[in-house]
Amino acid sequence: MFYHKPGRFDSRAYDENMEAKRLLTAEGKAHGTIVFCGRDPVGWCQFGPKEELSRIDRKKGYRPTSPDAWRVTCLFIAPGHRRSGLATYAVRESVRAMKKAGVRTVEAYPVEGERSATLLWSGTPNLFEEIGFSRGAALGSKSSIYALRLARQLTK
Repeated sequence: MFYHKPGRFDSRAYDENMEAKRLLTAEGKAHGTIVFCGRDPVGWCQFGPKEELSRIDRKKGYRPTSPDAWRVTCLFIAPGHRRSGLATYAVRESVRAMKKAGVRTVEAYPVEGERSATLLWSGTPNLFEEIGFSRGAALGSKSSIYALRLARQLTK
């Protein structure tokens, strides 16, 4: 909920955050890909347009790569399933969903440098570069804006 909520965010307000996310989802104002291992959900990738995930606009140094770019803002893989390729899978499937929705540019904001797994909620540069994202301008002191331009679908 951090990127959805304007103003101060309280990560301890679990029930309130869950209800807010449920309402956004019911209204079609929350996008994401859930990763399953068998029947168990083990991860997710949150994405969406600027209007849904506007908090990034206030980050020091943010300059949009495109006026209509969608954003990948949160990525999580449960312990025990990390380092298995599921994060890459989650982002690839999220990009596929965005492309299907007609999105032309996708931005991501991975953490740069060595970080513990608990701080990698925005992914790593290598993950996004592997998928085809290109590094752009610095974003604060610990990340950069990465962008992926999606090819136009030709229609007959």
